Amino acid sequence: MGKNTSVSQTESQQELEQLRAIILGKDHHLITDIVNDQARELVSKVLAEALHDRQSKDGAINKVLLPIVEKSVENSVTHHSDRLISSLYPLMGSLVRKSVGAFLTDFIEKTNQLIEHSFTIKGLKWRVKAWQAGVSFTHYVVSQTYNYRVEHVLLIHQETGLLLKSVNLDQQSQNDADLISSMLTAINDFVGDSFQVNKDGLKEQLQTVSTDNFNLLIKPGPSAIIVAAVIGNPPQEVSEQLQITLEDIHRMYNEEFEQFNGDNAPFENTENQLRDSLLTEEKVSELSLNKKPWFAWFLILITMIFLGFQIHHWIQLEQLSNRIMVIDQQPGIVVQRIEVNDEKDITLDLMRDPDAISIEQWFNSHQLSFDDISLKERRYFSLSPEILDLRVDKILPHYPNVEKHWQGEQLFLSGNIDINKFEKLTTELADSGISTSQLDTQGLRLNNNDKLVQNTTINQQVFKALVGKISTIQLDFDIGSNQVTTAMVVDLQRLANQFLYLRKLAKQLNINVALLILGSSDNTGNRNTNSKLSKARAESTANALTQLGINKEQMFVTGLGQIDIKDVKYTSRKVMFNIMYVDNVPKSFNQSRDGT
Repeated sequence: MGKNTSVSQTESQQELEQLRAIILGKDHHLITDIVNDQARELVSKVLAEALHDRQSKDGAINKVLLPIVEKSVENSVTHHSDRLISSLYPLMGSLVRKSVGAFLTDFIEKTNQLIEHSFTIKGLKWRVKAWQAGVSFTHYVVSQTYNYRVEHVLLIHQETGLLLKSVNLDQQSQNDADLISSMLTAINDFVGDSFQVNKDGLKEQLQTVSTDNFNLLIKPGPSAIIVAAVIGNPPQEVSEQLQITLEDIHRMYNEEFEQFNGDNAPFENTENQLRDSLLTEEKVSELSLNKKPWFAWFLILITMIFLGFQIHHWIQLEQLSNRIMVIDQQPGIVVQRIEVNDEKDITLDLMRDPDAISIEQWFNSHQLSFDDISLKERRYFSLSPEILDLRVDKILPHYPNVEKHWQGEQLFLSGNIDINKFEKLTTELADSGISTSQLDTQGLRLNNNDKLVQNTTINQQVFKALVGKISTIQLDFDIGSNQVTTAMVVDLQRLANQFLYLRKLAKQLNINVALLILGSSDNTGNRNTNSKLSKARAESTANALTQLGINKEQMFVTGLGQIDIKDVKYTSRKVMFNIMYVDNVPKSFNQSRDGT
């Protein structure tokens, strides 16, 4: 009877399975297909409510979505920064203002606390007590400022003792967290192996550990241990929060714990849950409730006054520097460097033409003190129109019947002059920097009323005088040097003016002229080296004259090598000049010859 009943039940079960297969399809695929087709619509109707209910229950939605959102934002910043910036741009102004305001408030508070902790009697006492206790001043201040403060939270794998994740109130190295994890695991194993098993058959585990600086709270779980390092006396609230955090992590990372193989990467996102346990509570006294940051305000006031004074002093020095710099606009003066460190510490480096206004006179005329000036003045030959006019004014009083007038940069001379004085006048004008292209003597007449420019004899005399003057010019070089100095440029400028005027006269007299540049050296050193050096000195001089307006084709450059004349062989580091000229009209000028 029983056997028939068992057979009947088996048949019924088989028939039921066949019916279920007919209605639902093989492997329930008919129902699965319907659900898949309508899953989006079904989920969309309850998604918001489901998320709200789960978030209201345990806050897990935030903890799951937060890492996802962070990763999404990071990816957006990396790959689509322009789009993100354009989206956030309307909010940036108000965010910056709020951030700056919050920063200033926090800065004032922290500055006030720093002053109170460092420069007050209480701060000094705390330093002494911290030294006596053998702890750092920072830790002692924290212990006196907070009832408690959770500094570190660590998540440690229960079975292996490996550190899964750690969060710190202050940024600390991961090595410290790994070290703490290893030590705690070793101590916990020691306690569990050394003491008897409890009534539930589990080994004893540490719940708290106290050190000089911290209290360690330890919460064990099935797969992981959570440890918090707390300064001060932690209340029950901290222990409860640790337990909640541990349970949340076990619930959300159960699969990761089961598949754990030593890699802690799957637990990287537990940082958000662990940070929920970084709790703090400051000590609040009645005095501190109404305390205003007077020390901070006083420090800021002193700082602002100091900065204001420095800015005002800098502006004054800048204005003084600008007033002195105006001297660079003075004819015949070129400022190389000006340095104003203080009203009584002024350095001025410049070049001044001898005919320009003196530096002391200029300072006095501009109501500036010259006594505090450290002056470095070098000789300078200026060709500015104002300086040239001053030089002409110094020359013409010796020629009372000669008048001048300027048209732009052109100098026109008119009046009567003796034949003997004409040579001297033209030579002085050439020495003063008046070039042949600037000087026009068409208006000058001899005392017998003949035009001066038609008097060939006078032009010949002036020509020979200029040849002699040019031949007397010499440049002295330093040992082993071929550098043309600023002082040499003054002599070269005078030579250039004389040579250009000489060419003008030569053209009127139908004479071909050329400038011969001779370099030499003393007899110290190697003869071949001295030969090259003498040629280099002559070439440097020729280059300088080219910049002053003389065509290279009108110059002949040569090196004499070392001079072995007994009386001058040690002082013969020179460049000398001579004029080579050929008279194309022998009847008028003594056949062809060289100048001396």
